[in-house]
Amino acid sequence: MSFTRRLTFSFVAILLLSLGSVLIQIWGNDTRRRNVWLLQHVIRTQSELNDFSQRMYSTHRKILVVDALSDSGVQNRITAQERQELLSTIDALMALEAELNGDLQEYLEAGRYQYLEAKILLSQWRRFLEEGGTLDSSFVLREYEALSGRISANEWFLLTRSDEINVGLRNVVSMTNKVALGVFLLALITTFILGYYMTRYTRRSIRQLQKGTAEWGSGNFDYSIGDMGHDEFGQLAHSFDDMAANLREAMARVREASRRADAANQAKSGFMANMSHELRTPMNAIIGYSEMLIEEIDDEPEVSAKDLRPDLAKIQLAGKHLLTLINDVLDISKIESGRMAVYWEDVALESILRDVEVTMAPLMAKNGNTLHCHFELQSELIRTDVTRLRQILLNLLSNAAKFTREGEVSLRVSEQQIAGQSYLIAEVKDSGIGMSAEQLGRVFDAFVQADLSTTKQYGGSGLGLTISRKFAELLGGSISAESEPGVGSRFELKLPLGTQELGLRTEFDGVAIGDVLVIDDDPAALDLCSRTLSKAGYRVHLADSGAEGLRMAQQRRPDVVLLDVMMPGMDGWQVLHNLRTDPSLFDVPVLMLSMLNERDLSLLLGANEYLVKPVDSATLTAVVHELLPATAVGNLLLLEQGDSLAKAIALLPGAEYWQIYRCSEVAEVTTLLKDLPLQLIVMGPHSDKAAVADLLAYLSKDYGRKVPIMLAQTEAEIQSLSDQLGAYLRRA
Repeated sequence: MSFTRRLTFSFVAILLLSLGSVLIQIWGNDTRRRNVWLLQHVIRTQSELNDFSQRMYSTHRKILVVDALSDSGVQNRITAQERQELLSTIDALMALEAELNGDLQEYLEAGRYQYLEAKILLSQWRRFLEEGGTLDSSFVLREYEALSGRISANEWFLLTRSDEINVGLRNVVSMTNKVALGVFLLALITTFILGYYMTRYTRRSIRQLQKGTAEWGSGNFDYSIGDMGHDEFGQLAHSFDDMAANLREAMARVREASRRADAANQAKSGFMANMSHELRTPMNAIIGYSEMLIEEIDDEPEVSAKDLRPDLAKIQLAGKHLLTLINDVLDISKIESGRMAVYWEDVALESILRDVEVTMAPLMAKNGNTLHCHFELQSELIRTDVTRLRQILLNLLSNAAKFTREGEVSLRVSEQQIAGQSYLIAEVKDSGIGMSAEQLGRVFDAFVQADLSTTKQYGGSGLGLTISRKFAELLGGSISAESEPGVGSRFELKLPLGTQELGLRTEFDGVAIGDVLVIDDDPAALDLCSRTLSKAGYRVHLADSGAEGLRMAQQRRPDVVLLDVMMPGMDGWQVLHNLRTDPSLFDVPVLMLSMLNERDLSLLLGANEYLVKPVDSATLTAVVHELLPATAVGNLLLLEQGDSLAKAIALLPGAEYWQIYRCSEVAEVTTLLKDLPLQLIVMGPHSDKAAVADLLAYLSKDYGRKVPIMLAQTEAEIQSLSDQLGAYLRRA
């Protein structure tokens, strides 16, 4: 069970017990209230029954007196008023009897009460008073005595009932108090037990976690907290164990990196030792044959050029070898420092492959190898860096020729579709000495050949395959290798073929902030810049070469120039130089974009800002906005009923460079939002607050782009807004 569930269970248990205590108190109070109410009504009924008995007795006596007077023959024995009083009393007794019968039925159990049945006696009395005549005394006496007996019985029943209610009331009070006390004690005990359990559990879990952190803090990353369940503490312990495992892996990686760094240092030391031998060999040849030539010329001034040609050819060959070694070192240095450039162009692939085949023929013949070439090409032109592709193929073939003696070397090139993407696949296979699995794992490392004996026996810098892989990665591809000792090696180059050309959009329709010229030879980069800046409200012009960009800059004089560095033909540095030396363009802000970090150089040469690709749209828009000169135009929408803000804006410095659109109704704003790329929206006091609220909701959620919004509803806010607007307009 999770820690949260434990807490929830404890809270619910205590809450239920407390609720039970409250419910019991409510039930006890309700029971006591009902019993007291019943007791009060029973007592009231007793009182009414006693009153009824007394009134019946008094009336009975009066009727007997009237009857006695009637029998004695006394004239005017009873007055009309007295008769009427007796009749009224009889009516009241009849009503009281009905009420008492109802109360007896309601407050006493069936069989424990008797109906009064006084109506017969009361009717006899009424008839006697109204009609006169003789009263049947014996009948009246029997009825009265029977009624008296029923009244006495009901009085006893009511007394018994009141005693029972009193006993029940005492029992309810006693039981309620006992149950409430029991629930209270149970809640107290439960709270103590749960609190003790939760405290003990939490303290134990925290101690385990503290022990783990202490062990890891002391460097013991092999320590594991262990299983603590599946609750929050268990999950935290599991996270801590994972963290310790990650730290162990990180420390292992650090140790491995340290080991590899040591190995790299050793490799570089070995490389320097080997290179000293490799460089001295052609240098010795150059110096030795040069000295011999000088001596021969000194000894025989008339020596013929034909006699000098063999030695000069050897000097030339040694010089080329030396140049190859130096170029390899320079290439790997450029790659590692990130200064290696790639120049994309459309080239005929087959001519490049045939040129590689011809170039490699002498090297293959030197070791008695046979080169087999097989090309399966579908596209006449591909987009790539010709120099890098040729160098990769030459490195792979040279490597195969160097480690193969009188064997077979094959070059197979084809175009294949892999996962919907076109790739150029070049396979170089040889029947040379091959490599072990360990050697194969190090074959692409810089300054490393299969082993030092390989360098001594076959020569070379050990950089060819490293450079080839780096070039392949620069072109967006990869190189893989397979080998078996004594059987030969196979290297495969896989390069993605260029995607379709993207159309260049050179104009933006509508009123914009200013003109931005983007110069880049990459159509994708042009398209992304155009979309980003057009969406932000700029008028964008595109040029796909340095010469075209310089021509468009001279023709249009843009407000800002975005300039790529690496371009074929006229590169970005040349364009920047021409812009800064042109009197009509020298003050145009220039933002340089490049894959390499050469910010200091670009600022030194006159650029205003420098960004390293890839650049996110927000950063690009912000930098362009900062570079935009004050003469660039922006669109400001003013929603105001009145002219207070309009007058204030007109007086602000920088307002003359903005196109201001005034609206008094929200509907007009909606229309302008569809037609104009706005850079700022200002809203003053407006009577239709609901429409303004809907407009703000639309701008924040559904409008196509983010636009700064300034609001002012009072005079104080209008004054504050004027200050903010002044700062904002001066930024442009």
